[in-house]
Amino acid sequence: MWPPSKKANLKPEHGIVFDFDGTLARMSIDFDEMRRAINTLFIRHGIAPETLQRRFILERIDEVFDQIHSQNPTLAHQIKAEAFSLIEEMELTAAAHSHLLPGVYPRLWTLKEQGVRLAIATRNCEKALRSVIGKAAILFDVILTRENSLAYKPDKRSLEPILEKFSIPTENVFMIGDHPMDILTARSASIVPIGVLTGTGEKQALIEAGALRVFKHVNQAIDILLRALF
Repeated sequence: MWPPSKKANLKPEHGIVFDFDGTLARMSIDFDEMRRAINTLFIRHGIAPETLQRRFILERIDEVFDQIHSQNPTLAHQIKAEAFSLIEEMELTAAAHSHLLPGVYPRLWTLKEQGVRLAIATRNCEKALRSVIGKAAILFDVILTRENSLAYKPDKRSLEPILEKFSIPTENVFMIGDHPMDILTARSASIVPIGVLTGTGEKQALIEAGALRVFKHVNQAIDILLRALF
């Protein structure tokens, strides 16, 4: 149900899981270039990219690792390390020219002051994330990057440590993200999916993925939640 209902005479416990790139910040990463770089790496090791079944970059790296590991674990680990090194380099380059979106930082403080539990779930690397969010990191109860996640979004296991830390009913937890993947992640974990248009996702795609509401900017989503909850 939208808007979320208030509890009479009792401040409700709520949590918000934010995506990072495209939601809290905007990093200029050329994902087509990233795919080409990873495919070139695979070809150099005798792997034909067109034979891979998985769509997204991180999952394709894992697919190659799984294919090779049983016969040559050393090579499997080498390719995976080289692939993640390429991705991290591109993310750090983008992070050096990025920052939190205007207005986000004070709103995060307001959410924290109201007792809302905050988390980030991202497929980006931790170095890039922390270089962008800086001192805002202290506002989050949990920060999950690809290095410390149990799984990648949209797998619901990617949110398990966050929901365990929050320890509140899932209907009181919102996920705000710019990509249909974020919406699918939220739905798989039975939390409330909210879309924003500050990244690559388009409104119709977010709606089709199951977003309960779609806002032009994350600030709008936060402001609506603050008014509805408090």
